[in-house]
Amino acid sequence: MQLTYATNESSAQSSFFERAAYANTYPVGIRDYRQLSFWYNKMLFGRVDRKGTIVYPSEAYLKQLVNEGGKGYFVLNFVADAYQSFRDAMLTQESQNHFINLDGTPFEDRFAPTKSWISVNKNYTSYLQNYYDSFFLPFMSDPTRLEDIRDFDDFVTEFTRLIDQTSLTIPFTKTQYIVSKYASPLTSGLIVEFADAEHGDDPAKIEDFINNINFELYREIAHRHGFAVDMNAPWRLVADVGSYAMQQFMGRYNINLNTLFGQYYYNSAMFDIPNLKVYMQHFYNSFVRSFPKIRTPIVTVKDGKKISLTQVEERAILDPKEYERRYTNLFWIRFYIYIRAKETNRDWDQYKFDHMVKRASDFFIYKGERVALKFIDKEVKEKPRGYFETTASRRGSFRFKRKRE
Repeated sequence: MQLTYATNESSAQSSFFERAAYANTYPVGIRDYRQLSFWYNKMLFGRVDRKGTIVYPSEAYLKQLVNEGGKGYFVLNFVADAYQSFRDAMLTQESQNHFINLDGTPFEDRFAPTKSWISVNKNYTSYLQNYYDSFFLPFMSDPTRLEDIRDFDDFVTEFTRLIDQTSLTIPFTKTQYIVSKYASPLTSGLIVEFADAEHGDDPAKIEDFINNINFELYREIAHRHGFAVDMNAPWRLVADVGSYAMQQFMGRYNINLNTLFGQYYYNSAMFDIPNLKVYMQHFYNSFVRSFPKIRTPIVTVKDGKKISLTQVEERAILDPKEYERRYTNLFWIRFYIYIRAKETNRDWDQYKFDHMVKRASDFFIYKGERVALKFIDKEVKEKPRGYFETTASRRGSFRFKRKRE
C-alpha cells in the first residue's frame, strides 16, 4: 500500500485528502475482505441492532480472554471462543514457518489481547461527572440565571435551555451517548485489539501493519475465524456476526444473527427514564450544596427613602418522598421526550411536541411503560448518516413546559 501521511496533527485540509487516499488505496486482499471502518462505513457496528435500535451488551454473556501476563480481557462468549481459536491457528502457522520475522514487529506478542470490552455503564457514569463539571455547573452558576433557580422546577427549566444549546454535540442520555464520539466501539463486546498503537498515525499503520509481509496471512486467518480487520486500526479484530465462520461459534450458544441482539443486548432506551430520575436528583442536590443560598434584591421605603437590601434564603435539598410524589412518570415522559428530540434534532413545532407527549402518555397509561418507551424511541430514532453528513442545522421550535397532572 502506498504511504499516506495524515496524523492527528495534520491540518483539516491535509487530513481530508490524505485519509481519502488511505481509504482508496487500502488493499482489498486475496478474498476482497470486508472493508470495515469505525471512521467511515460502520461507525455504529455493535451499538445498534439490525433495526437501528441503540443497544449495549449484557455482562451475563461475557467470557474472559487471558494474555500471557495473566491479565483478563472480556468479550462476548462466542467472540472469546473465536479469538482463542484464531490465536491457536496463528501459533500453528508460526510453528510451520509460515510467518516471517515476527519479532521486532507489532505481531511479536503473538496476538495476545491488549484491549477488549469496556463497560458502557461505568464509562457513562464518568462521562456524566465530566458533563456536570464542564458544562452543567458553569451554565447553571452563571450570574444571569443563578438567582432565578429557586426550586427544582426552575432548575429543570434552566436545564432544558442547556439541552437546547448543547445536545447536538454533547449528549445527555445514555442512549445518545452510546452512539456518540464519546463512547468507544469497544463497548459492543465484539472487538479485540492486540497492540497499543496510535489510531491517528497513518504512516505507522501502513509501515508497521499493512505493509508488513505477514499482514495478508494474518488477515486471511482472521477471516477464516469470522473476524474483520478494522482498516483504520489494523490491530483491531471485529467479530463479523453476519459471516458464516462467526455464526459457527455463535451456534455453540444457540444464537444466530436473528436472535443475537434480542438475547445478548439491552435496548438502552428502556433504561433512560429511570437513569434520568436518578441523575437529575443528584445534579440538583449537588448544585444546591454548591450554591446553598439565594440572594434576592428587595427595595423598601423608610422615612420616604428607598433602600435596597438583599434577602438571603436557603435552597432546599430535594426530599426523596416529595420528589417521587411531585414528579410523576408523566412528568418524566414529557421531560425525556424533550431531551431525546433535541439530541436527535427533531424539527418539531410546539404542537407536534405536545402531540407526541400526549400519545406517549396515553401509551403509558393504557399499555404500560415498555410500550410507551418503544413508541418514544421509534419517534426520535435518527436515520443512519454517512461519515461526512451532518445533522440539519434547523432546530425545532418546541420548548419544555411542565404540564401539571
